[in-house]
Amino acid sequence: MVRYVALGKESSFGTEASPTRYIDLARESFATRHDWIIPELASARWPRYALKGPIRVEGSLDMYVRADNVGELLMAVLGSCLTSQPDPDNAPSVYEHHFTPADSLPSYTIHVASEVTGRKFLGCVARRLELTCAVGELLGASVDFLGREEQPLTPGTPSWGEAPFFTFADLLEFSVGGSAVSVRAFTLRIENDLVDDWYLLGDRRLAEVPVRGINVEGSFDLKFSDRTHLDRFLNAEETYVLIKFQGPEIEGGKPYWLEILLPRVVYTAAGANIDRRELLVEGVEFRALYHEAADRIIDILLRNKVTGY
Repeated sequence: MVRYVALGKESSFGTEASPTRYIDLARESFATRHDWIIPELASARWPRYALKGPIRVEGSLDMYVRADNVGELLMAVLGSCLTSQPDPDNAPSVYEHHFTPADSLPSYTIHVASEVTGRKFLGCVARRLELTCAVGELLGASVDFLGREEQPLTPGTPSWGEAPFFTFADLLEFSVGGSAVSVRAFTLRIENDLVDDWYLLGDRRLAEVPVRGINVEGSFDLKFSDRTHLDRFLNAEETYVLIKFQGPEIEGGKPYWLEILLPRVVYTAAGANIDRRELLVEGVEFRALYHEAADRIIDILLRNKVTGY
């Protein structure tokens, strides 16, 4: 039997949804947490009772980014997607999806299946998404979820997508402030501040998972050849970051595409240190801020053959 993970977007929090996206993952770590109520009593030194307490699901998925599965992750962590067709006449199978942060996040039903058993997790909300890429590697993604409950599952047959993977060689542009930067690696983290203890009397499960703030930060490594980034950090200057990946053509001259725009960022660290005769590598860390004119903190464009998320 094939090992797989499948996601389905729920119509409301905790309402089971059928899977719509199967993911050929690298690893997962989903588990149910049970906080037992163990009263401390005067009659003995040892605990005598264990009563049922709150439960919740916590876990993560690690995978390699394909041009279709990453859209489900972006929708989960950002919450808003506007889909259009850039050229319906010459490229009727091509769709573009703009992902931006929303005030609320969707919940998902997540299936985890192996040759031993199947597990189904309901009411899962994305806490954090991390994208990483380095020389010689595929673009990787790790997403953390907080969920309501676990149920048994009878595994089915997965249906894999056909979209290509993005690799380090597909990086078309990495620019800072409009200037190209030759990077060796980068990381981007999108993290939601979730309320993880919203329970109500009469139910051991989470009633909902409200979302508070959002934080977007990251880093990149490059050869230390001048003071550009160090001076920008020391002078407390603001800038912007643009990242583009381009895959093979879909049709009508439209390739698979992933574009990440951070319209306003500040550096939180920059510089290089000496290590014997090793090449000087500068590590730059940054944090994204809300851009008033753009009315957002991050904007991601994904092009593929998926009709919508």
